[in-house]
Amino acid sequence: MKRTPFYILLFILTGNLWASEDSESSNRNATPSTDRMERPYQAFSLNAEGLPIYGSQLFQGDFRDLSFSGFNPHYQVSVGDIVQVMIWGAMESSLELTVDPQGNIFIPRVGPVKVQGVRNDELNNMISNRVSEVYSDNIEVYANLRSSQTVKVFVSGFVQKPGLYQGFSSDSVLYYLDQAGGVDPERGSYREISIIRQNEVRKQVNLYDFLQKGVLPITQFQDGDVILVEARGNVVPVIGNVTNSALFEFSGEDVPLSRILQYAAPNPDATAVTVRRYARGNQSTLVRSLDELEGVMLRPGDQVRVSGRHVSKNILINFTGEHEGPGYQVLPKGARFREAVDLIVSSAYSDMESLHLYRESVAKRQKELLEQSLDNLERSIVGATSSLMEEAQLRRIEAEIVQGFIERARNVEPRGQILFESLDRAMDLTLRDGDTIYIPSKNELVNIHGEVKYPNTQTFRDGERVSHYIERAGGFTENADERDIIIIRTNGFIDTVGRGRRATLNPGDEIIVMPKPDEKRFLFAREISTIIYQVALSARVVIGL
Repeated sequence: MKRTPFYILLFILTGNLWASEDSESSNRNATPSTDRMERPYQAFSLNAEGLPIYGSQLFQGDFRDLSFSGFNPHYQVSVGDIVQVMIWGAMESSLELTVDPQGNIFIPRVGPVKVQGVRNDELNNMISNRVSEVYSDNIEVYANLRSSQTVKVFVSGFVQKPGLYQGFSSDSVLYYLDQAGGVDPERGSYREISIIRQNEVRKQVNLYDFLQKGVLPITQFQDGDVILVEARGNVVPVIGNVTNSALFEFSGEDVPLSRILQYAAPNPDATAVTVRRYARGNQSTLVRSLDELEGVMLRPGDQVRVSGRHVSKNILINFTGEHEGPGYQVLPKGARFREAVDLIVSSAYSDMESLHLYRESVAKRQKELLEQSLDNLERSIVGATSSLMEEAQLRRIEAEIVQGFIERARNVEPRGQILFESLDRAMDLTLRDGDTIYIPSKNELVNIHGEVKYPNTQTFRDGERVSHYIERAGGFTENADERDIIIIRTNGFIDTVGRGRRATLNPGDEIIVMPKPDEKRFLFAREISTIIYQVALSARVVIGL
C-alpha cells in the first residue's frame, strides 16, 4: 500500500494551524468603521426573521391562573365588598358585613356606616371612630376588608380573544389581558393600552415599564370597564451582543437609539452598535461606539446590531507540570515565549529543555481536520457499490467495522500542541491568551504502546534500539505496521522509524506502534491509515479497527 509521506502529514497538521492563527489574529484586530449615515450599506447582515416582539413573553397563562384577592392600601371600598368587623369590651361581636347598594354596612346598635370610597388603609380608623360615637368607654374595634366584589370587564382591541371576563376588582390589568389570551404579538401594542370607564380613558398602561422597572398602575376595576389594546406602533429589530434580541415597539416617527438599547440590554462586553437604514431606495449604515449614541434616532425600518470586541491589554498563561511557581501568570499582550519561560520556577526535577506549548485554537483546528477526514471516509463508505452479492455482503461487514472506528475517532480530543523545531527558535513565538506551558519531569523511562502484545513502561537503556524495547513488550501484534513506528520525544517532536532503520532514543521518549489496515479486507485502507496517523499525532492515542 502506498503511504502518504510523513512530512506531508505533518504539514497538514501543523502548517495550516499557523495560517489559521494568523487569520484569527487579523480578524481580532479589525477596527469597526466610524462612518456616519452617508456610506452605502456594505458587508452587514441582519436577519430579523423570527425575532419575537418584546413583551410577548408576558402572556403564557401565568397571570390568569391565579386571581389577586389581596388589597393595596389605596384600594377604595366598593358596593359588594365584604368588611369584617370585630368588637369587644362593653359588647362583643364578630361580623362579616356586605357593602349595600347605598355604600353602607350596618352594625347592630350602631347603625349604618358609610364605607363606600373609603381607602383600605383608613377603613379601621373610620369604623372605630363611628363606633366610639355610640360607645365612648370600654370598647375596642378592629375592621378589615375581607374580600372585594367580583366584576366583569371587557377586553377589546388587538388581543387574541376579545370578550367579557370576570375577576376581582383588585385584579391587575395583566390578569384580564391574560384571560383574553394576551396581546396579539402580530398586531397589538404593548405600550398603548387604555382602561376606559363610561367612555372616558381613566388610565394608560405601558407594559414596557412593567418589564423594565416593575411599574404597573394600580387599578380598581368596576363592572363594565373596558381594557382596550391599541394597534402596534412602529418596530425596530435589535440583535447581536444583547440580552434581549427582539423587535422593539416605539411611538411616533422616530425614537432615540439609546432608549431602545435600554430595553435590549447590551451585554457587558458590547462596544459598538451598527444601524442599517433603507431610505428612498438606498441602503446606508451607521457605526457608533456605545458611548457615542447622543442624537442618534431610529426610524421605522431601521435594523440594529450590537457587537463587541474583546480588547485586552494582557493575557493569561497557564503553567502545568513539574514546577514550583504559580499555576497562572498574567503577561502583557504580545509577550513572547521567552518571557513566560523566564517566569517558570523550576525544581530539581524539571526538564527545562523539553517544554511543551498547547493552544486551544490549534486543538480546535486539529479537531476540524480530523472531523473533515472522518466525514470524507463516511461518505466514501456510504457511496461504495458492489456488483456481486458476496462482495456486497463483505462491504456491509466492512462498513460496520469502519463505522465503529469512525465513532471512536470522533471522541478523540486533540491536545493542540505547537511543535518546536528547537527550543531556541520557539523563544520569539508570540503567546496567545489561554496558552498552556507544560514542564515535563526529568524521566528515565520509555513508554511503548499501540500494536504490541504487552504495552508497558521500561527503564531507559542507553544505546539500545527501538526493536529491543518492542521485544520486551512482547513483540508486534498481527495488526502492527512494522514499517512505520512513531517516536514522540519529550519535547513533543515526532520522529518515525521503520524496520531496519536505527533511531537514537532518549530518556522520556514514547514509542507508538501503528496498526496496519488490511488492504485486501478493507476497501478504504489508505484513508483509514491516514486518519490513524492524525489521531496518533494530535492526541497521542492509537485507534485501531
